[in-house]
Amino acid sequence: PARHLVQIGDLDPVLAAPLADAAMTPMHAVKASAGRLGPGSTAVVIGIGGLGHLAVQILRAVAPCRIVAVDQDPERLKVAEQHGADVSMLSDEGAAPKILELTGGRGADVVLDLVGVDATIALVARTIAPNGILHLIGVGGGTLAIDASPVDGTGWPWGAVARRTYGGTRADLLDCVALARAGQIAADVRTFPLADGPRALHLLDAGDIHGRAVLIP
Repeated sequence: PARHLVQIGDLDPVLAAPLADAAMTPMHAVKASAGRLGPGSTAVVIGIGGLGHLAVQILRAVAPCRIVAVDQDPERLKVAEQHGADVSMLSDEGAAPKILELTGGRGADVVLDLVGVDATIALVARTIAPNGILHLIGVGGGTLAIDASPVDGTGWPWGAVARRTYGGTRADLLDCVALARAGQIAADVRTFPLADGPRALHLLDAGDIHGRAVLIP
C-alpha cells in the first residue's frame, strides 16, 4: 500500500534500499528495549551480517550503552568495530566468560541474536542479565530451553524476557531514514546487475557477502 512508502530525500536509492529490512528490524528491537539501554548498560549483538552491522550503528546512534559484537568471522568483527562496537569477540567457548567479566558477572541487559541457532541461544542463556531482554531475530531454527526449576546461579535468570522480533513499523522505517540522512547509519552494500540476481543469492548463501546485496535494474 502506498501509505507505507516514505520519502528518502537526498539518500542514494542504492544505500536506502536495505533500510526497509536490514535497518528497520534491529531498529524495532532497539526501540522496544529503550528502558534497558541507559548509561552503563551493555547490549550484545550476535551476528555481524546484513542486519548486525546496522544494529551496531543504530545502538551507537540512539543508546548510551556499551556495545559488544559477537561473530565467528574475525573480518566481520573488524566491521563491527569500524561501525562503533566497543568490544568484539569470537563466538566460541570463551565468549560467555568474557561477557560476564565485562559486566561484573551480571550479564548483558539487551541481546540481539541475529543468528538464532542452538549455539547462539545457549550463549544468550549463559549471559543475559536478570530482567534483561533477548530479541531473537535470526531464524536459524535454534531452541530456547526455559524450565520452571529454581534458579541458583545458572539457567535462564529471573525476570529476563525473550521476544521474537521480525520486521518493524512505518515509524521504525522513518527513524531509520532520518538516521541515514543525518549520516549516523549507512548500509554496507555490494551491487549487482539485476540479471545477476541468482549469482548474488548464491554468494549470500555461501556467506561471501558482508552487509547487503543490492540489485540494480
